[in-house]
Amino acid sequence: MIEALIKAKTEEERLLEFLRATFLLIAMVGFAFYGMEHWVLDHWTEAWQSRLPFYVSLVGFPLTLLMFFHRGKWVRYPFLLWMLVSVVTGVAGAYFHLLWNAQDAEVSLWSLKGFLEAFEGSRPVLAALAHTHVGAVAFVVGITIRD
Repeated sequence: MIEALIKAKTEEERLLEFLRATFLLIAMVGFAFYGMEHWVLDHWTEAWQSRLPFYVSLVGFPLTLLMFFHRGKWVRYPFLLWMLVSVVTGVAGAYFHLLWNAQDAEVSLWSLKGFLEAFEGSRPVLAALAHTHVGAVAFVVGITIRD
């Protein structure tokens, strides 16, 4: 990323590389922030699945950092795969937060009233989707890079 930004010859290339670097920085900061947040908030239960968002952030941060210095296939393909893992983690987390909130409120997710009540429950549904956002932004950066 940094090398491509320095070597850009035209104004359009510089702008494109600047935007890629900016969005990659947003993703890297997101992984760092969400990893620390999961750790500080003690976001785990006895189930091993509750630790997955932390581990996704723990691996996502160095992969994203590495993308600033290397753009080759050996970095980009694992990076793209991990960003898809981050997207899936966020969607699954939002689903489980909704499901657990619905169980706590004893409502059905299949009715509008039950869905809205579960959405406003004690577990934040949109917070789980943060991994989806970070992964999707970084994935778009990764697929726009040419060899």
